[in-house]
Amino acid sequence: MDVSSKYFSLLKRPSLHWPKYVWYFLIDIYRVGKLRELCSFALWEINHKLRVYQFAKQYISFTDNNYLSLTSEDGMGSWHRNEADTPSFLCDQGFHFQPVVVDWKYCVQTRDSLLWGCRFSSLTVLCCSHDQSQSAIRVYTFDHPITSLFLSSQDTLFVCANGVIYKSEDRGASFRLVLQLSTRISYFLFNNGMTELPDQRLMIGEYGSIWHGQTWENLAFLYYSSDGGNTWTTADFLKQQGVNKHIHLVKYCARLNAVLLTDGDNKKQVWINSALTHFDKQAGRRKDGWQLITKHHHQTGGYTSMAETAENTLLGSDYLGGTNFIVSTADGKQFRKLVLPDPYRRSPVMNMVIRQSSSGEEVWASSYSCLSNKAKSLLMCTTDSGNSWARIIEFDGTKHEVRIASSSPVSSNVLYISITEFGEHPDQHRHKVYKLERHSVS
Repeated sequence: MDVSSKYFSLLKRPSLHWPKYVWYFLIDIYRVGKLRELCSFALWEINHKLRVYQFAKQYISFTDNNYLSLTSEDGMGSWHRNEADTPSFLCDQGFHFQPVVVDWKYCVQTRDSLLWGCRFSSLTVLCCSHDQSQSAIRVYTFDHPITSLFLSSQDTLFVCANGVIYKSEDRGASFRLVLQLSTRISYFLFNNGMTELPDQRLMIGEYGSIWHGQTWENLAFLYYSSDGGNTWTTADFLKQQGVNKHIHLVKYCARLNAVLLTDGDNKKQVWINSALTHFDKQAGRRKDGWQLITKHHHQTGGYTSMAETAENTLLGSDYLGGTNFIVSTADGKQFRKLVLPDPYRRSPVMNMVIRQSSSGEEVWASSYSCLSNKAKSLLMCTTDSGNSWARIIEFDGTKHEVRIASSSPVSSNVLYISITEFGEHPDQHRHKVYKLERHSVS
């Protein structure tokens, strides 16, 4: 049950019986544990309407560049209707996107530049590309669709399918089951929900949404392994702490030498483990374990994405239908919160990746909302650690989705994005994948 989706479209219906609507809305908010989030939504909305963020210069700054729009009638969406002649496109920031043959949904790059992943056209098949995505060979076929994958620093592959984590140490020739998540629909969020520590310990945050009529099923389990992913220990400290849904992000931060963890849905908190020990409990006086960073909901939390630059760590918020932020911190103690301005404000920042280019370090971020055609979504990029952002592709989330499709455990210049044009039914969706070929600075 998504309260934002359920009620967002009703706000403009003049014939709506408002007292009854408000009453049922508040009941639903209380039932799913979002009362504190509603109060934060209201506070942020008031600050926006009163221009508090504007006076305090707390809006994200966009560069004055031309960008592609899928919202116009002659936008790139029309290009998808002719698969045989899909052109590349060039932004005036020098970003050149070239279409590729392999329709990656997820892909990861090894240290020797191989690409491993699954395709929209064959979600049960693990593929490998040796020629920069101009072709791909089938390596292994699972019984169920691949829902996420992870590549360790040792090029060990982990694949999630049907709520099961599989491990391969022979480049996909064979897989063995190493972890059963709590439900068959569970997985970890690609690029954000699984991480590796410097000593090669591994961690997974379980994600999934199951509504039981009155409450969510609690899937907020953290798993960690000290033997390369062969065996796993389960931690339920988030469940004991009152988190009612799942884990969004678990990621090691080299700058802080700590693991950051964010939960959802009722509390949306941010946790840090600086001792890199006692992953099964909340920190006590000795500060061994997980320390809570955000004690109050309006401080923002529940981030779904993270990227680490030479200057700071960036986090993207998850407030569908509310106000969304990109937050930066250099020390894990002080946080700078910048608001996505309208028309992107209601779109959560779903993913971030780092790309190393010839001109320096880039952070790519994707936001997405499917609630309304007026809540625009965005693929954007920053070359100055989040001080300013360039809009690359603007789109209507009710008609399109633009996703970051690639990840890498090592520094990489590879970036793939997928563009989906929605049909009336899922089997009628059309997908095209582009690779960022080069960055030429004018």
